[in-house]
Formats: sequence, C-alpha cells, structure tokens
Amino acid sequence: MAHLKVLTPSPSSTLSDLLGPLPTEEDLTETSLEDPTEVLTRAFLRRRVEEEVRTNTQNNILLPPHLLDQVADHVLFFAKDEPCGLRGCVLTVIWDDGENGQQQLAQVKADATTPTTHILGLTLRPDAASWYTKMARIFRSLGKRRMVVSSQYDLTKRRLYSFEE
Repeated sequence: MAHLKVLTPSPSSTLSDLLGPLPTEEDLTETSLEDPTEVLTRAFLRRRVEEEVRTNTQNNILLPPHLLDQVADHVLFFAKDEPCGLRGCVLTVIWDDGENGQQQLAQVKADATTPTTHILGLTLRPDAASWYTKMARIFRSLGKRRMVVSSQYDLTKRRLYSFEE
C-alpha cells in the first residue's frame, strides 16, 4: 500500500521554509553544464595524440602540461561543423624546428571506419626560451636531444570536399 505525504504549511511557516532556499546567482554560475560525452571524447583524443607522438619520437619529447588539452579543444571545435564530425578527422602532427625543416611526428585517425572529410595539421615548434634547449645548443654532444615543445602551435584545417560542386 502506497503512502502519500502532504506538505501542509503551519500558519507560521513560509513557502521558502517548505521548499528550501532559492538558488543564488553564485550557485547558478558554479554549476558546470559540460557534456560528459564531450569530456570523454576530449580525454580519448588527448591520449591518442600523446601516445602516437611519444611512440614516434621514442619518448624524446617534452610537452607543456596543458598543450594537448588545448589542442583537443581546438580539434573538437574544428570538427563540429563537419559532416562526419570528429570521426571524419585525420590529425597530422608536424615538428618544425626551423633548422631541419618539417618532420611528421604522428598521424591520428579518429575512426578508421568513417571516410575522411577533413585533415587537421598540428604544427609544433621548439621552445627557444627553455633552459634545456639552451643547454643543448651549448653542449651539442649530449647524445640524444630531447625536443622541448613550445606552448605556441598552429592548427590548420583542410576540407576534402566542397558543397559547391
């Protein structure tokens, strides 16, 4: 048998006593309305790019702490207007040190079963202000040189289709 409780106000109670306090402006701004699937997608993309870059450079790369998070945000932003979204994206990571030209570090395809609709080119450059880079220039005989990545990067988009045709 189900029981039903009815809220009956006493003569001295107000509506706010029954319902609780109303949310303030601070409460409304503190809540994060971020989509959980977008958070998972961003984390997956970040992890895949980091794994590919570290594998192809034999772990000789030092990345700034939040660089891949920013890149993942920009990749998701560029992919949202595409017909297949992120699934149709191929991200090519390029190292441009200025001296030796450009070198492809990794290529990440978001979904192998979806046709590619756009290619994003992520260009990373060395951090010239890093103490490690300065020491490597002084002592060229350090053996393995680590690539210290700057927090500045370029992300270019190339569409493989056109709506006008």
